Amino acid sequence: MSWKEILKSSSILEKVDAKQKKKLKKLLQKTQPTEYMGQEMTHLSDLLDEMKKLDLIKSDKRLQKKFEGFDEKNLEIVSSAAELRKDYETLYRQIRDLVYPKSKGDLE
Repeated sequence: MSWKEILKSSSILEKVDAKQKKKLKKLLQKTQPTEYMGQEMTHLSDLLDEMKKLDLIKSDKRLQKKFEGFDEKNLEIVSSAAELRKDYETLYRQIRDLVYPKSKGDLE
């Protein structure tokens, strides 16, 4: 029997005491992915877009160049964050499935 079969055969929660079980459940709940990371990225993009519309920025070549750099950096961050988010969600799902294995009768 492989370790995966052993872990899936019974819940990890069945193997720990009540205090550890409660702590695991709370930590699992706290680490569940949320929508806030994407919202923060959107707010930063909105801020950059709004600042680029200012006459002060439009009339200053140095500031325009600086904001182009900000745009590029923001795009890199958003791209990296999206990739990390996907990896985070996958890892979270794998850990959650170990803590709460699906029963044969459970729906997907």
